[in-house]
Amino acid sequence: MAHLSFEYSANLEAHLDMQALSDVMRDAMHDSGVFPLGGIRVRGTRVDVCSVASGEAELGFIDMTLRMGQGRDESVRVQVTDDIYSAAESWLRDRVGDMPFALSLEVMEIDARFAEKRFNTLHGFLKAKDSAGG
Repeated sequence: MAHLSFEYSANLEAHLDMQALSDVMRDAMHDSGVFPLGGIRVRGTRVDVCSVASGEAELGFIDMTLRMGQGRDESVRVQVTDDIYSAAESWLRDRVGDMPFALSLEVMEIDARFAEKRFNTLHGFLKAKDSAGG
């Protein structure tokens, strides 16, 4: 299980395709080799009300939070943090240009005792799709 949520300042929509960023992040999570495809979720939320740094309207941000299941050792968590951040940074660097901008990522482990996920048919769907060849 891995859920990546990102909040972004509304002014970025004039410069960035947020669906494309979501897809890039999904691919980076999968390509890390740590998360099964059926457990990956990426969602972005536009933030209309915010005050960034000194308050100028052109200041932008993306704040990412990755929540993942427990049990991975520190080296894997470090790798995931670097892989995810680097993928976002690489995709954003040329698109943001010289706009004043801040990117952040926090990786957190979900305590399995307090996380329920009994109803999930995605894994079966993906397995059937793979078996059918497409």
